[in-house]
Amino acid sequence: MVDELQLLREVFKSEEEPSAGALELMHGRLAIAIETEERLSGKTSHRVRTALGSRRRMVSAMAAAAALIVGLVVSLNGSGTQSVASASPFRLASLVTVQAFQASPETVQFANHVTCPTSTDCYLTARFMNAWTASAGNNVYSSTNGGSTWQELALPSGTYVETALSCTSSVHCSAGGGQYVGLNAQDKPVMNPVFLSTSNGGESWTVQPFPTPRLGQFQLLGNAGVTQLSCPSSETCEALLVASFGGPGYSSAADNVFMRTDDGGQSWSTTILPDQPAPGTVGASVNSPSNNGMSCPSTQVCVASALLAPIGPATSIVWRTDDGGATWLVGSLPDGLTSAGPLSCPDSLHCWIVAGSYGKGSNLQLLESSDGGASWSVRSPQGLSTTINWGSVSCPTDNNCWLAGEVTGANRESVVYASNDGGQTWINVPLPSAIGAESAPLKGIDEVDCNTTLTCVILGIPAGVSENGVNEAILTNAVPTS
Repeated sequence: MVDELQLLREVFKSEEEPSAGALELMHGRLAIAIETEERLSGKTSHRVRTALGSRRRMVSAMAAAAALIVGLVVSLNGSGTQSVASASPFRLASLVTVQAFQASPETVQFANHVTCPTSTDCYLTARFMNAWTASAGNNVYSSTNGGSTWQELALPSGTYVETALSCTSSVHCSAGGGQYVGLNAQDKPVMNPVFLSTSNGGESWTVQPFPTPRLGQFQLLGNAGVTQLSCPSSETCEALLVASFGGPGYSSAADNVFMRTDDGGQSWSTTILPDQPAPGTVGASVNSPSNNGMSCPSTQVCVASALLAPIGPATSIVWRTDDGGATWLVGSLPDGLTSAGPLSCPDSLHCWIVAGSYGKGSNLQLLESSDGGASWSVRSPQGLSTTINWGSVSCPTDNNCWLAGEVTGANRESVVYASNDGGQTWINVPLPSAIGAESAPLKGIDEVDCNTTLTCVILGIPAGVSENGVNEAILTNAVPTS
């Protein structure tokens, strides 16, 4: 009888890609082995037939594994940018069990963003609600047990964090924020945009200023604000800021500004992203862009999006760079959809975003791009018995996604669905029904964030909480640690 392990050794003993003949030989010999065992199984006892059935399944599994390995070899040896997972004919991620969520015993007021660089280490940013003063306030928390408990981190005096933290390890993280510099002529606080970084898990922080953005002859009105930050390496970070420009005889326009550093924040390049409204003549009005997003899966590739709302219908805009911000391609979302953010790109080809028609009464849908943002397709779960307004998506790989939303209608409730096959099928993920002091289910989910270890954290609002964001609940699917 053929030894299946020996077959695999023979086919893959060389580091070179197996030839078509070698693959055909392997499949043929495996087929002969299966047929031989099937003939023998008719003459054996039930116990032996059971063992042979298990062996047959093992043979089939090894054939699938061989095909998967071939896909890996082809992808790694190829010259294109196709990801390993998308080149493989079988997706191992589909075998992963979707974990249910459990509520953390702790809550954080006005929790806003969360990120988990490992299965146990997480960082949370709360909305800055204090008065902008020289003392500012601490609004960053850390967890070393997957989000079960949280500790407040001390920030440098006069600073606060605005964006989610972007971490390249469990202790090396960066964020965009603001720093108090004094009062203006109208006795209003002035907060300059700053880049904060830590290399020891938040025990100490380095604060560096962002450069002042400029747009031709127009004046910068007020201060720019940091809205997005992504650090694909410990030295390279990309930031998205919003800055308002204007001047005598012109209305104001708020534009998205891309900044990049390759030396850990010591110096930055600045680019006003193309095809945005410029300040207009007197009488015109250009509203600021909002709900922007950015995801940078590598040091060279970034995809950004924004909702532009000038006079007339709101529009969406999608930017992509393949050279670290030197040049940009400009596109949009399909069918008049606009982005509510966030944007999640696990690699240079696959991106996911939640979008809908601008205005009230529009249900948000999940869109996927498999060409780096050039085109988009609807990937929302289909065939559900209820209408769901999707609000947040996190896709740590091109296979694995978590999608959070709210059931509309009389029986409102929050739901989470997970996909292990790139959005082709979705599984409802159980959420606890009694959360927090209210002992109630979630009435809304602000954000879901997942990492490549498939650890996810949810920020949500329990039913019965009078003010959204107060005592925000934190849910995690991390395996509890002692």
